[in-house]
Parts: sequence; structure tokens; C-alpha cells
Amino acid sequence: MPALDDHIDDLFETYFYHVTTPEMWEQIRTEGLKPGKDGIIQALTTNRQDVIDDYTTQRYGTADIVVIRFNPCNLGIYPTTKADPGSSSADAYVTEIRVNVIGPLLLEKESERKRDFYADNH
Repeated sequence: MPALDDHIDDLFETYFYHVTTPEMWEQIRTEGLKPGKDGIIQALTTNRQDVIDDYTTQRYGTADIVVIRFNPCNLGIYPTTKADPGSSSADAYVTEIRVNVIGPLLLEKESERKRDFYADNH
């Protein structure tokens, strides 16, 4: 079944993204990504620049950020729905993950942005 094979291939090329500060990234890269006191790790289902910007502004203001990516399939999470591709609101792309920790070997630093990026682009 080629359709099923394509779906499986898509799953392994699917990533979730977590936005954090450079200081927290240093801890995460050695200890893994742990949930907050509520037991939830928030992740975005896209790395679209406008969505990352919206999320970052809501959560961190103009702080420096690091975007971490991970494949949810490695956690036994198989995403099935996607947000409206026309939406730039981060809320449409936020998903909550309930695990004890996402090990550092499953995490990859995708990008880092400094505070001056926001001053130049907003």
C-alpha cells in the first residue's frame, strides 16, 4: 500500500518544536526536556517563522530564544491533525505533551535568535 508507506514516511519526517531561552537550553541539552509544574511540555507543530515569532512574543517578549526540534514518534505520539495553514496565531499550533522527560539524545537545536533580531524585524 503506497499510501500507508507515504504516511509512515511523513510521520518520521514530522517534528515538534519547543522554544526556550539559551540558558535553559544548556540545562536541557544535558538533562533533557522536562515538563513544568503542571506536568506539561508545550510544543509547536510547525517551525514557521511567523508562528515562532508570535509564540515567542507571547511567552518571552523580546528575549533571546533557542528553538529545539524533536520527532514526536520517538515518544509514541503520532500526530494526526494539523492547524489551518493560513493561521499565523501560535495558539493554533500549540500542543501539550505529557511525559516525564524527553531525553537529550532525542532533541536537536534547530535555531537560535538574539534579541536584536526582534528590534530589526518588529
